[in-house]
Amino acid sequence: MINLLLRKPWVLLVQGILLIMVSIYIFQNPGVALAGLSIWFGMSVLLTGLLGFASALATPASEREGFPMLWSILTAVFGILILSNVLATMAFISLIFGAWMFVTGIRLVLSGWSLKDSSGMGWIVLLAGIVSVVTGVMTMGNIGIGAIGVTTLLGIQVLLAGIALVILSFVKKAVVSAVRGKIESLK
Repeated sequence: MINLLLRKPWVLLVQGILLIMVSIYIFQNPGVALAGLSIWFGMSVLLTGLLGFASALATPASEREGFPMLWSILTAVFGILILSNVLATMAFISLIFGAWMFVTGIRLVLSGWSLKDSSGMGWIVLLAGIVSVVTGVMTMGNIGIGAIGVTTLLGIQVLLAGIALVILSFVKKAVVSAVRGKIESLK
């Protein structure tokens, strides 16, 4: 965090603008963004397996255990499988996202149902839960809707990070100017 604060304000501004541009791209191309996310996931899994295997080989033979090496090999193979079938990975990510939305919706429906008599907010929670359940079912049944759901959340996160960096660049510039002004007045 301290490195972020020590950067020049214009660097933060440029990073923020670039993140905002990336978020716009994500919103306009949900399928491509989900494919990219799937490839990133596959590369991460593959690299984790390869590094685990290399670490096991670097361990002295007398201390080497078989299970971590086997697990690393299986992880690397799983990474290769992910990378060799990006469409299946996209479907899997959409399925996981849909299941998460469905389970969250069920929990909201149950909470809303128990709150509906004691609070007017119970009906809002109940309605949000129903929308989440329907969204979860739609997402699990259609990779296109899943791609839109997953990438919308990703796009929102990237957009918010970009906006935060732009704001931080202006705040930092103002703080640096104020500190310089105080230093000059002390001289």
